[in-house]
Amino acid sequence: MIKKGYFIITDITGYTIFLTESELDHAHHIIHALFESQLDVIGAPLQISNFQGDAILCHVPEETVGKGDHLMQQVDAIYDAFSAKIVEMQIDPPCGCNACANITMLDLKMFMHYGEYLVKTVGDSDEIIGSDVITAHRMMKNDVPEKTGINSYLLAKDTALKNLGLENDSKFVSYSQSYEHIGEVGMGVAQLGSSAGNPFQPQS
Repeated sequence: MIKKGYFIITDITGYTIFLTESELDHAHHIIHALFESQLDVIGAPLQISNFQGDAILCHVPEETVGKGDHLMQQVDAIYDAFSAKIVEMQIDPPCGCNACANITMLDLKMFMHYGEYLVKTVGDSDEIIGSDVITAHRMMKNDVPEKTGINSYLLAKDTALKNLGLENDSKFVSYSQSYEHIGEVGMGVAQLGSSAGNPFQPQS
């Protein structure tokens, strides 16, 4: 049965370079801890679909979502948990290896989209599929950092913001990106972290 709902992807910034420039065993320990920090706070109504290397794909049926700020609070909680784990590992690092020294290159960005999807059972887990799910993944390829200087951000599709009643929220700055086979995608960008909620102006 086709469902409508929201897709949220969390994606670790700096993942590839961190792994290539760090000792693999300790790097794996750190990445695992950062995934666990997110999983500790990802709960209802969010449901995890799958893990994709440095990313977690979650979904939530629209009928289980209340006010938009409630979902935003969960987004903030995920980022806060991730950031707290980064700080914890910097204060009390496992050792003095490159992996521990390179922790500061890691951060988190998040993506939100609204649309249709199907739930497909693969083995013991359920995964979501559909063209809107593909769009959510395409949103991960963007030039937000280059245009804004912001690396820790939530990038939300305009339809998601509208359905959540957040289209006029001052946290978000209008943004768009063109994707092959999809066209121009209207979105909004909000900074995550200690400066969350403060609008920023894109760099020229």
